Amino acid sequence: MKKLNILVIPSWYPNKSDPLWGNYFIKQTEALSSYADTSMLYINRASVKEPLNYFNEKSTDGYYDNKYPFKFYKKTILNFRSVSLDYSYKKYAKDAYKAYKNLELFTGKPDVIIAMSALPAGLAAKYISEKENIPYIVHAHSEGIMINPLYKDYVTTIIKGAADYMAVNESIKKIVESKRNNCHLVPNFIDCNKFKIGKKDSKDFILISVSNFYKVKALDVLLKAMDIVVNKKGNKNIKLKIVGTGEYKDFYEGIARSLNLMDNVEFVGYVNNDKLPELLSSSNALCVSSTFETFCIPIVEAFASGIPVITTDCVGPLEIVNKDNAIVTPINDIDKYADSILKMVKNYKKYNSKKIKDYAFNKYDKSVVCKNIIDICSNLK
Repeated sequence: MKKLNILVIPSWYPNKSDPLWGNYFIKQTEALSSYADTSMLYINRASVKEPLNYFNEKSTDGYYDNKYPFKFYKKTILNFRSVSLDYSYKKYAKDAYKAYKNLELFTGKPDVIIAMSALPAGLAAKYISEKENIPYIVHAHSEGIMINPLYKDYVTTIIKGAADYMAVNESIKKIVESKRNNCHLVPNFIDCNKFKIGKKDSKDFILISVSNFYKVKALDVLLKAMDIVVNKKGNKNIKLKIVGTGEYKDFYEGIARSLNLMDNVEFVGYVNNDKLPELLSSSNALCVSSTFETFCIPIVEAFASGIPVITTDCVGPLEIVNKDNAIVTPINDIDKYADSILKMVKNYKKYNSKKIKDYAFNKYDKSVVCKNIIDICSNLK
C-alpha cells in the first residue's frame, strides 16, 4: 500500500535566540516520516526592523534533502505585522504558496497538509488548499492563539475551512468544537525508544528541568523552592540541572547566584535532541514549574526515561500525569513546591520505572499517535 504524502507546515521553528522554539514540530514530523512520505515547509518571518538578519536568514533559504529524515524547504520573508496584521498575514499566505510550488517539484503533490497550530501555519495551509485542492488539517497547539480576540476572525475561518481538526488537549478541543462539529484529541508524541531507563549512579538526588527560559515557565519559583530545600532545610545532596535557554537566562542565573545555589544548581544550556535522553535517564525526577502549559513534551520524555515528575497543576500536565508517576503542586506556590520536592525524595522508592515507561509508551509513543494521525489523514481521501 502506497504511503501517504503529507506536507507539514510549522507555525514556529528553532532559531538562534531560542533553539528549542518549535523543536517538537521537527520531532513529530520526523516521527511521522516512519509512516508516511513527509515534507516540511517553513516560512521564516524576519522582522522589518532587522534587515541584516533578514538577509542573513535568506542566504540559507531553499530545499534540503538531508537536513532531516524528511524533505525540508525554508523561505524567509519580511514580517510586516508592525505595519498591518492583515497585510502581513495575506503576504505570508501568498509567499507560502510560492514556496510550496518550489517544494512540490521535489516532493510531488501531497495528499494532505498538516498545519502545526492555527496561526500562522493555518493561513498558509488554507491558501494552498484553495489553490491546489489539497485538504488540510490543523493540529492546534496553542490555546492562547485560539482565544485571543485579535485572531478571532482568522482562527474561525481556518477552523471552518479545515477538512479535519486535531487538538493536543481537551481545553483546545472544546474551543474548536464550539466552532465546528468534530475535533480529534491527538496529544503530542515522541519516539519512546530513544529514551532508556538508566542507572542512578550519583549519591545526590538529581532533579532536572527542561524548558525554554520564558516568564511562563516560572523557573524563579523552582529556584526559590530549591533555596528552601537546600539552604533553609539543609538538603545539600539535592541537585538541580536546568536544561534550556531563552530571554530570561540572565534573570534566572542571577536568582540562583543571589540565593547561593550555584553549588546545587547547574545551568546546562541548550542540549541537542540526541543528548537529552542521557541527561534524563541519569536524573531522578523532572521538575515543571510553569504557570501555563498547553501540553508538556518534557513530561512525556521523562516518563519514557522511567522517571517521575513534579509539576504545577497546569491544564496540559494535568491531562498527562497521575498519582503513580507524578506529584502535582499549586501554581506559583514556592513553599508547596519545596514540600513536593522533599516528598518526592522521601517516597522515591514507590515509583516503578518500568511502569512509568510503559505508561508513556502506551499513550504517547509515535507508534500509537502516528497511527491515529495517519488514520485521520487517510479518511480524508
